[in-house]
Amino acid sequence: MWSFQNLLSILCTLLSCVTSAAGVIHVFGYEGRDVQVSCSYESGYEDYEKYLCKNNCGNSDVLLTTSERNKTKYSIYDDKKTRIFTTTISDLRSIDAGKYWCGVTKTGKDFYTEVQLETTKDSCCEDVIKL
Repeated sequence: MWSFQNLLSILCTLLSCVTSAAGVIHVFGYEGRDVQVSCSYESGYEDYEKYLCKNNCGNSDVLLTTSERNKTKYSIYDDKKTRIFTTTISDLRSIDAGKYWCGVTKTGKDFYTEVQLETTKDSCCEDVIKL
């Protein structure tokens, strides 16, 4: 029989526990697994470069852009029909937790959305009893 905690854990894994409140996207992921960060943008910016960066979002903080779609730990996909770009962070570690920014490059100041990533150890299956 499934417990509520097990069902909630599975649901969080499937949905990556992404919520948005007051302009901040909160993302929850389990260490050792992948997590997806989905960011929306307004109509008219479909052909602009999108990116994910960490900390203060300076040039050295940019993790990847839509023009360099895949890196070892990160990948990005831009769905121009829904105007949502999704970044996957693979093999989460506790050091991955923190502040990120979804960005859309444009003339002048870029558009940013703050992302807070929290990680935790996956304790889902430590207590599983095999019959």
